[in-house]
Amino acid sequence: MHSICRLPVLVCLLCASAHAKDNAKLAKLADGVYARVVSPDGEAVANAGVVVWDQSVLVFDTHFTPEGGNSLLSAIRSVTPKPVRYVVNSHWHPDHVHGNQVFASAQLIGSANARRDVMNLDLPSLNRTTRITQAQMKDLRNALAKETDPEKRRSLSEQIKNRNDYLQYASRLKISPPIIALDGNATIRDGKQDAHVLFLGAGHTDGDIALYLPAQKIVFAGGIFFNSAIPNVQDAFMLDWIQTLGRLLQLDAEKFVPGHGPVGSKKDVENFLHYLEDLKAIVAPAVERGDSLEQITRELKIPAEYSSYRFQNLFPSNVQKMYAELKAIRLQSMPQGEETESEQRAP
Repeated sequence: MHSICRLPVLVCLLCASAHAKDNAKLAKLADGVYARVVSPDGEAVANAGVVVWDQSVLVFDTHFTPEGGNSLLSAIRSVTPKPVRYVVNSHWHPDHVHGNQVFASAQLIGSANARRDVMNLDLPSLNRTTRITQAQMKDLRNALAKETDPEKRRSLSEQIKNRNDYLQYASRLKISPPIIALDGNATIRDGKQDAHVLFLGAGHTDGDIALYLPAQKIVFAGGIFFNSAIPNVQDAFMLDWIQTLGRLLQLDAEKFVPGHGPVGSKKDVENFLHYLEDLKAIVAPAVERGDSLEQITRELKIPAEYSSYRFQNLFPSNVQKMYAELKAIRLQSMPQGEETESEQRAP
């Protein structure tokens, strides 16, 4: 997966998933409401949602690549010929928005912070990574021309192929940020049918939004909810996330579609909330003792209750992010000059 990190990882990620197609079908959750739950190792990476109304279709997230977006559109066409008029992006991460270009005629909707980050982070990252990859290709080809060892030549050829795959991908990608940028909540209406776009607070990013269908008691939660999985926290606000999940649980809903993982129940959302609360509980004593970041990263292990969660490799980054937030609060609450020696040394 990780994939949900910034674009520089795409060179490796796209190589791994180049031949892993997503043929996931739409899973019907209620009349006219579908989830497309996909593999994290394919071309789609992140889940998507589809709402078929009387006159139009709403899409929630568009997968990781233009190919993923096209496969989503094909899945939609298997259930309806109606036009896709609305696309809601849960947040700015590439695995949720890089299929947007397939739905260019739709109204692209997201939070103001998501639009900001697509423009200021995603697009520059694509351009920067493309330039770096082009330079690497030149160096690798020069090295290949001089290399005589067969094994090294094979390695260089594979590296060249991987980077060429990325450049082919980049040439097809047209990053499309949300055009309608929301500062709060909104309602999308088609006839008598409503969908509520909700900003419940920072969490996975500071621009997460969810799509709530009150009539069907369904929520498309995007990055707010990872089902039975350790979350990517690169852009997260861990302590706010706990509060945001509490607000999510207050909605009158029975089905929760995560950004990653299978469709869940309220109990599954509660389990994810408990994971973050337990993470805070095991990191907080180390912060109070003044343990260093290196020490707790080395010593803290994932609680047994979550040992079956996917993406175990992300746990150290979860520890580090929680440590940073808790330590910042601790330092703010201390009179100046009272930090312990270990706290002064720790990052």
